[in-house]
Amino acid sequence: MENINKILALIKSKKDKFKGSFYIPEAWKPDGFGLYKKCDERKGEIAVNPYIFIEWCIEKEILAHAGEREYLNDTTVNPTEKAIYGILPRVFTAWDHYEKGRICYGTFVKSICLLPYLKSMGVDIVYLLPVFKTGEKYKKGDTGSPYAIKNIYELDRKLHDELLGEFREKLLETEFKAFVEACHILGFRVLLDFAFRTVSRDSDLISDHPDWFFWIDLKHAENFSVPVVEKIKKPLHVNEETVVYLYESKNLNDYLSKFTWSPDKIDKRKWEKLVRLHKETGSNILELIENEFGITTVPGFSDVINDNQPIWSDVTYLRFYFDNHAIAKEYVKDSMPPYIMQDGVSLKLNRGGKENTALRKYITDVIPYYRDNFGIDGVRIDMGHALSAELNREIIAKAKSGDRFFILWSEELIPQRAESAYDDGFHFISGNLWSVYKSFDKPGFNKTLLNDTLMNAAIPMTAVLETPDTPRAALVHRNADRLRQLVLVNCFMPNTVPYINNGQELIEIQPMNLGLDNTNEGRFVLDKDDPMYGKLAFFDNYRFNWTGEGRSWMKELIADALEIRKEFSGIVSEKENFIINEEVIENDKLLCLCYYDKSLKKGVFVIANKGLKTRAEIDISLTYKEYALKKTGKFRLIYSNWKKCRLALNPDEKIVLDAGGVIIGSVVT
Repeated sequence: MENINKILALIKSKKDKFKGSFYIPEAWKPDGFGLYKKCDERKGEIAVNPYIFIEWCIEKEILAHAGEREYLNDTTVNPTEKAIYGILPRVFTAWDHYEKGRICYGTFVKSICLLPYLKSMGVDIVYLLPVFKTGEKYKKGDTGSPYAIKNIYELDRKLHDELLGEFREKLLETEFKAFVEACHILGFRVLLDFAFRTVSRDSDLISDHPDWFFWIDLKHAENFSVPVVEKIKKPLHVNEETVVYLYESKNLNDYLSKFTWSPDKIDKRKWEKLVRLHKETGSNILELIENEFGITTVPGFSDVINDNQPIWSDVTYLRFYFDNHAIAKEYVKDSMPPYIMQDGVSLKLNRGGKENTALRKYITDVIPYYRDNFGIDGVRIDMGHALSAELNREIIAKAKSGDRFFILWSEELIPQRAESAYDDGFHFISGNLWSVYKSFDKPGFNKTLLNDTLMNAAIPMTAVLETPDTPRAALVHRNADRLRQLVLVNCFMPNTVPYINNGQELIEIQPMNLGLDNTNEGRFVLDKDDPMYGKLAFFDNYRFNWTGEGRSWMKELIADALEIRKEFSGIVSEKENFIINEEVIENDKLLCLCYYDKSLKKGVFVIANKGLKTRAEIDISLTYKEYALKKTGKFRLIYSNWKKCRLALNPDEKIVLDAGGVIIGSVVT
């Protein structure tokens, strides 16, 4: 608790000097805190002395619980017993604290104050999107993407809280350490997101390692595009067959001609002079290179051939090998400047023979640095599927070397590839459940969901209605009854780790990013008079709608669902306890999620009427017919009509579910 006490002492030293008004959403106010004022002109907000507010939160809501729980009392890593809340720290506690419209960034310190809010929802893991120093050149929007990482060993100075005084790197590190300590006091594990395949276009690595990058002539940068395979119009994943199509595409030579050598190879003396200027003046390294050499780092792109995703203009790929892979050597001479296409993105499929060992060490040392210096408990690896198996395994081995219960999450979206992620050492994957849910009311959904997706995955995936990259659940599922239904059943999916996205409980409809299943039009879903209209949390100075009315039901629903799941976590978390009943799966009117632990002789079931206009009947005993529980089982209803209850059930009687209704029950033999 050393660091949180340092922050507390600094806060106390400043509280009597504060003058003026500082507004926060009333939703941030903990129970019992009364030192605030309300203003008619700022509905849904309260005015506080920020130092008194933070002091109260740390002392009453965090430190008061120190020693109550044994942190790290797990004996195994079983993420399916946990629930995750994902945070974009720069946005989570962003607010216009002073005058309207001047939004202050979210910070680690303000996030500490909202940890009890997360605890009340029932989550166990706090997952942070990247918190590292980001690039300036080619940044998207006002603030730039958290994934355009300029230096992965430095924290993003925007996460420093100005209430503590001027920015100092050591102070920011103390703020992050204090946040992790506060999480641990409340029993949270902390996961951090890392991206290793890409960096910002103006990465700090350039000055010392220009040959770790791919370079193109500056004149090609604005309209840069990757080769397409014209004879097959649809998107293609790279494999041994499609990579040949790529190298036989008619625009290959034109594409390769855009690449050039790194600046140190073009003119060593000029390069050394430029680096000295950069270090003396702090001028942006890439801007200097573009002006002096007329070249730039290649923008990033999807690893899917014929993908319609736009170019990733703010990031570039790192060069993990100094030569081409075997198939590429048949088409491209080694004497040509280094280049990258869709095939070179996936190091798991295509890699050269001359490995960049210094880069490998730089990458594999990152997670231990944050584990040992800041106390993180796990990681999500972005584009982990694009790293070689050997590199993934070394990253994971080093991560586990100081903590055998370290949690490892792969971004892998395709359930059928879960086995590969398991082989690399990951505990769970992201999966694609948010996409599967779009067919919730379609024939065959149950089979697609259960047989083809969840039970077919070698390791668990996240149970998600939305992610930071997808459209918001409240926008996709506009019917409130359907949304409420999906939120509840999502928390009980087999072979999953429940995940709540930042702002989901606030019923946000504005996406954070347009990365998956979206178009540029997707950013314009708010009313035009909304101050966040057209803005994206990933790239702009954004704040969530904390003052919206009629939204508390979502947070309460999530809390109820996770509380019930936790009551039966020992049953729901084990994949083999899930009952596959083909008769029930083929019933397109209902979704039945039924579990039974033979050793405990206990079970839990969740049944949803997918029809929003008609009632449906269900014979509970049929779902457990292979266990012959009709005569021996004691059935109870524990959730009905959108509230918890405790009612005995007669298995001889059919249950009638209202349109869009969900029930949760238990059985004991």
